[in-house]
Amino acid sequence: HAAKQIGAHGNVTLLCMARDIYPHDKLEDKYYQQVMGPLSDESSSDGKILKLISDGLAQLEARSVNRYATKYCSIQSEKDRVQILKSIESTGFFQKVKGSLMMGIYNNPELWPRFGFGGSSWEKGGYINDPSYGKFDWL
Repeated sequence: HAAKQIGAHGNVTLLCMARDIYPHDKLEDKYYQQVMGPLSDESSSDGKILKLISDGLAQLEARSVNRYATKYCSIQSEKDRVQILKSIESTGFFQKVKGSLMMGIYNNPELWPRFGFGGSSWEKGGYINDPSYGKFDWL
């Protein structure tokens, strides 16, 4: 199982990274873990994905230790952790995690009400006829 191959520390680091990429303080860890789980599952059946994640985590930790003398999740300042993420933003690893998160968090109907999104509107005649149109307060 990939979660075991990535290791407990790697899985915790992925969770920290996920929360820093899409920081929704009011969302429980379980929603981020629901996204990281399929990513771990994918890497269990695809050696290239496992290598991408393993190497990416190693690079993330190396940059963290080099710049802040501590592992990524131990960096106290979110701003400092984001600087580390920006330094790996163009890597396949970062893009893979970010893409998984984007689909997993924002395409989760269970979370839509928490973002003030009423879901698809085409069935209701389009967004202009949607009763939730313009009724959000999170921007």
